[in-house]
Amino acid sequence: LAIPCAPLAHGRAAFHHPRTHYPLTPFPLATELIQAMAFFALLVAASPLLTLASGSMLRASGGGQPQASGEVVTGLHIGAPTEFQKMSYLLRTIQKYKAVAQDRHTTLETRHQAEEQRIKSAIEQAHAPGAKLALAQTWTSNVQSLKDTERVFDNIEKFSESMASLLSSATSSGYGCEELTCGEHASCTTLSTGPQCVCKEGYMGLEGKDCRAPPEMRPYPLIVGFREVPVQAADMNICVFGLNKVAVVFRDVAQGHAGSVVVGSVRDAGLADLVRPVQFTSGKAYGPVVTGTDSGRIAIVWRDDSRMGSCWMRGAAVGEDLSLSWGDKQSFCTGQAHKMVAVPLPRDRLAVVFSDKAKATLHTPAEKFGNSVLASVGEAGELALLGRFRFSDHPVMRLEVTKIAPMAFVLAARAGSAVDDLDPSMSTKQEATAIYAEMIDDDLVFNPNVVNIEPTKAQIWSRGVSLVAPNTIAYAYQDGADRAMKMAVLEVDPLTHKMEVVQRPAVIHDGVSPYVSMLSAPYMAAHPHTLVYYEDQKANRSMVNLCTWSVADKKLSQCEDFPWLDQRLRSVAGVHLGGGRSLLAFAAEPAGEPYYAVFGLSKK
Repeated sequence: LAIPCAPLAHGRAAFHHPRTHYPLTPFPLATELIQAMAFFALLVAASPLLTLASGSMLRASGGGQPQASGEVVTGLHIGAPTEFQKMSYLLRTIQKYKAVAQDRHTTLETRHQAEEQRIKSAIEQAHAPGAKLALAQTWTSNVQSLKDTERVFDNIEKFSESMASLLSSATSSGYGCEELTCGEHASCTTLSTGPQCVCKEGYMGLEGKDCRAPPEMRPYPLIVGFREVPVQAADMNICVFGLNKVAVVFRDVAQGHAGSVVVGSVRDAGLADLVRPVQFTSGKAYGPVVTGTDSGRIAIVWRDDSRMGSCWMRGAAVGEDLSLSWGDKQSFCTGQAHKMVAVPLPRDRLAVVFSDKAKATLHTPAEKFGNSVLASVGEAGELALLGRFRFSDHPVMRLEVTKIAPMAFVLAARAGSAVDDLDPSMSTKQEATAIYAEMIDDDLVFNPNVVNIEPTKAQIWSRGVSLVAPNTIAYAYQDGADRAMKMAVLEVDPLTHKMEVVQRPAVIHDGVSPYVSMLSAPYMAAHPHTLVYYEDQKANRSMVNLCTWSVADKKLSQCEDFPWLDQRLRSVAGVHLGGGRSLLAFAAEPAGEPYYAVFGLSKK
């Protein structure tokens, strides 16, 4: 029995029977199958050409994402797209193909369900055996066509996913940082997988997003527990001793300028376990300085008046629970108006360097000179003065010190002018001098070959000195006449101990800072750096200056300034903890409440 199929005007067909009329769609999915296969073939063939098709586009002037031609954008210019834009355009085109395939797949299933219901209804209405047979064959063909067409669309979706994954991988490693915009406290870096936003040194965040200061970089109160009278800290000084212990001394203005000390231990995470402050003297303590030994003992030196004070020293043994066992205080000079410095030495020794004076006698005139004391700290904190050692015949002030070896240190000072013995009219400025010293047995020996960095300059004010590399010292100072902060680098001959300037003074900051201080070896020994902390008075911020030191070229380079606190300070002192970490103790203006913060350095 032949059943002719006549096409209708609306694209459908009707099966004719002598007694019944059933309008159906013969093999309704065959057309969809052909279209899907053609669509898939077009996608495969077009994929290598899509990049060429994206060759002329409008793109944002900031290097952002390319825009569709119908979108309204601002800041556009015409030009050749970047590789990233080409790949992004291709990726979006593939994703559109996938979306179309998924949409047609869904439409196909809906149409199949509708056609299946229509055929079943027609079979139920048919009476002739031939008509039922034809309709059953149509239903079987519909099911087979559905499976074939679904298989094609599944392949299209899988192909699109594979292409999108491939292009995403290529895109992630195929464009540069100029195409990537990072958030606050983040910067772009090129990794093995391509450019990526990462948090800057000292900040933390996931994949360069929401970068924020870690807990160890935030200021923490130095004083723990409740105090009826708030602390007003000034003249702060800090030292590190033992494995991980620190001691901070300061003058408490609120307590009649009495001297207090806080000891604690620093954890790996950067937080410190601190004990309550303890007064080391009930009297006034100006310019207190603390130093510690490897066996867990500390010594504090101070003067009891701002301008004409007596010099005092006191030792203490630090227990495992951070308790202090004090020895008696001892006086070792008078008429002191300047800050003293102390440096730890082996065998629980310490050297104290200070400005001294001698009154006139019947046979000798009054004189001012540089002097030092070598002392030892006993197991119970008792002090023993082992000797005095004069190191300069000129008045000295603005003293700073750094260790360069277990037994040796370099002293920085501002000294009075040196007059030529043969021609008194000739004099040499000594406002930025450096002196090598070492402990031999129980003696302090100062090298007479003093380095004079600025022999013709006056008005050299605050300064700092630090160890940069083996036998290499950085010397930073405030040039008051030029209103600039400068830094020079010196080398010490390991045999003769003679020093020479290998890097002439270079300006690292324009302006005047009330303090210029340094931290020794702030990073790794294999990558020498200098670290200067100072105040930017124009911006009212506390700053850190970092420079790279080239051992081979003997030259400073890549100097950068970083703000570490957005306010000015009444007092600040720092120490290097090791592993690229440093601790700063400070008191902010105007209240003077003391805090501490730990920050770390890492290579870019």
